[in-house]
Amino acid sequence: MKINKKSSQTFLVLVPHRDTRLVLRKYSAALFKEGYSGAYSFPWAAPLAALSCPLTGKELKHCAFTLREANKGKFSAEEAAAVEFSQGESALFGPRLDLVIPPAAFSGEKTTEKLVKLFSPPLIGACLLPAAEDEPAILPPPLSFGAAAVANMDWLSDEQSGGFCYTWKIGKLFWLPKAGR
Repeated sequence: MKINKKSSQTFLVLVPHRDTRLVLRKYSAALFKEGYSGAYSFPWAAPLAALSCPLTGKELKHCAFTLREANKGKFSAEEAAAVEFSQGESALFGPRLDLVIPPAAFSGEKTTEKLVKLFSPPLIGACLLPAAEDEPAILPPPLSFGAAAVANMDWLSDEQSGGFCYTWKIGKLFWLPKAGR
């Protein structure tokens, strides 16, 4: 008897501009070449929070504005880090963001109710590792970017014959406003 277990989760993600994602794609390629098969199992985005349901457009705009103001328009990453992901089954590995997430980003009664968990440290996913696997020794390239967006991301994991299959869909992007607006 074959049993398929499917689980779906919703996340708030920070999506860097395409130019930054191209650099991250090369980093994932280097990780894959070194034998890390999960290098393409996660989009080049930074999960900021797990949510009970997606945020509305108004909530995403507020979050984008608050993140821009708190971080003075710049994001950077130089070190690698790992954070528990997918209920302890795996760890997400990638460049650790120097990012301030103020409580005001989730202000509002409905937004606060949707918040399940904040990810710490915030990092951009470059590789999904099984829980028992060691972190890669390959250092990520230094990143510095100002253009980014926030979005809801639906994550579906599907256990099939001993392995895992992951699919995701990133919703409409809400770009962080230009600094000073």
